[in-house]
Amino acid sequence: MYVKKLSVQGVRNISDSVLFPEPNINIIYGANGSGKTSLLEAIYLLGRGRSFRTTKLKTIINRQSSGCTVFALLLDKDAEGREVSIGVTRGIDGGFQFKVSGQKVLTASVLAETLPILLMNSDSFGLIEGGPSNRRRFLDWGVFHVEHPYRGIWRKYQRCHKQRNNLLRHDKISGAQLAAWDREYIKLSEQVAEYRQRYFNKVLPEFRNTLASLNADLELDYSLFRGWAEDSSLKEQLNQNRPRDLMAKTTHCGAHKADIRLKCGDRPAKDVLSRGQEKLVVLAMQIAQGRVLADAGNSHCLYLLDDLAAELDQTHLKKGVQLLVEQGAQVFLTGTNKEVLQAVIPSSVNSRIGLFHVEQGVVDQKVIESV
Repeated sequence: MYVKKLSVQGVRNISDSVLFPEPNINIIYGANGSGKTSLLEAIYLLGRGRSFRTTKLKTIINRQSSGCTVFALLLDKDAEGREVSIGVTRGIDGGFQFKVSGQKVLTASVLAETLPILLMNSDSFGLIEGGPSNRRRFLDWGVFHVEHPYRGIWRKYQRCHKQRNNLLRHDKISGAQLAAWDREYIKLSEQVAEYRQRYFNKVLPEFRNTLASLNADLELDYSLFRGWAEDSSLKEQLNQNRPRDLMAKTTHCGAHKADIRLKCGDRPAKDVLSRGQEKLVVLAMQIAQGRVLADAGNSHCLYLLDDLAAELDQTHLKKGVQLLVEQGAQVFLTGTNKEVLQAVIPSSVNSRIGLFHVEQGVVDQKVIESV
């Protein structure tokens, strides 16, 4: 799927704009504070039902509006031009309405399935430097899109994990009741771990190949920690941890503790890699995810690259964009300098390029044949 038409109303300083993006490369440029990132935020809202900049949705709604609406017409390049409409409305009162093909949907997961989006901005580099939750989100995004039964199992696991923690908070706990929850918790943890491992085995070779394509000569070891030690069963570890769980009133092992571990030799990668090398690793991880999704035959990703020209050197950014184009992805690049952004478009791109100038929330669209 790619965005053929985009309508944005009431998102921050973008009061009312209609855009017709190109299927491959789209450049969004303008001064700081002009609304470039707000435009990406609107697209992200369309695919996720939420913002990537804040958890307080009221702040993304234009001050003169009671709500915001983002609508798009999507074109499926792999299904003989099948068109799909998708729309999101969020109200200042917290209300929402999601629609796909004119039908109301109740969860943002349907939006995500319809329009897979990967965002890269300055926060993305927390994949290396940040805690395990960042890498679990990265992992689960891929499993969600490639292994469709996973979403149901993951929801069941979350409910079971919550119920077990609630039980641990009781002053008096029935051993039989805890054992019953443990049986269900173990079964679901193992299922989640199995899906994650299967996806990890798919994305790992793509990641290595992408890193090599970026000419990043790095010796990295990658492994998936499932959330409990490999040398014993989850049942054994729950029994061993029971006094600790009862004391802290929370569960210390299970699928919610999973992590992707990156090492250089025997040291964590974050302690060895330079800032520039970290950025290349993250770029490779994101591109690899899109490749796995495309290879699974589900869809092509839409990539939002927010001011990456300020984060990556021109050579590697240009190579990254080339890999995305070869992958069949639709790409939106933002930055303050149009010429800098045009310079990272590889000469192999022979399709038209969308050019959008944003000034005080007003979007002016142009199209260029090549750069």
